[in-house]
Amino acid sequence: MTVYVVGNVTEDLVFTLPRLPQEGETLIATSRLSEMGGKGLNQALILARAGCDVKLVAAIGEDGAGATARMLAKTEISNADLIVVDAPTDQSIIYVAASGENHIVSTASAADALTPDKITSALVGLAAGDTVLVQGNLGLEATCTALQMARTAGAGTVANPSPIRWNWESLYPLIDLAIVNTQELASLGNHSSIEPAVAALRAAGLTDVLVTLGADGAQLFTVADAPLTVPAARTRIVDTAGAGDTFCGVYLGAGLSGLPPDRALKAAAHAAALTVSRPGTLSAFPTRGEIETCLRDAGEP
Repeated sequence: MTVYVVGNVTEDLVFTLPRLPQEGETLIATSRLSEMGGKGLNQALILARAGCDVKLVAAIGEDGAGATARMLAKTEISNADLIVVDAPTDQSIIYVAASGENHIVSTASAADALTPDKITSALVGLAAGDTVLVQGNLGLEATCTALQMARTAGAGTVANPSPIRWNWESLYPLIDLAIVNTQELASLGNHSSIEPAVAALRAAGLTDVLVTLGADGAQLFTVADAPLTVPAARTRIVDTAGAGDTFCGVYLGAGLSGLPPDRALKAAAHAAALTVSRPGTLSAFPTRGEIETCLRDAGEP
């Protein structure tokens, strides 16, 4: 049982600021951090640390950042197909305020070069019982190819449609579970309130929707049961970048390990709390041992 993460890799430049800048304003950063990231790499790494067999499919450039990503993936992930494309490795600029809130701007030249034919070749081994996880960094056709291949193979599908670059509606029937934050939900569901927005997504073809609520925890909406809510774990907020990737990876990993949804949500909330209590993205992620503790504690009565 393998989780195929079809996504992106970026070099993250993180600037810590007293507050987020206003329009036209220049601020002096109090610190700068450079490390590898990208939602694809981040979620694959978290899944691997959660004990899953993972294959990461992503595009990198023939440059220093690509080489660093390859070394990191070799160390952390059981199987990484990092495809060299004719574009520089993508980059994200992350501004983090003293409150922990952030603004993120990313390039997608390498991600856009991960074409449907490359994805088709990378997913040749996909089988029933596997899971395909996608995000919003790739193009529509490439993302559609990954999800359609999963459906054909009888594999499960999960989408974390961030960033929202195009209209996802045509893909909803191909997705078993969508994981979104409140801003993404409002944009996709065309409503500022959670339940009407979820209802709109379901009417368009989605079934299960997991909504992360930041400091208010998360809500899982499924066809079978009433909405399931888990509170956020208490912690000191230092930097919220990467918290959503941690939550997504641990929730999915916990479910694949056999934990029921309420326990999986609890594990994900505690892992995300560890991430937001530290600066950076990759450097803030919980270790394998910490994730094992989150999973074990969530499984206890």
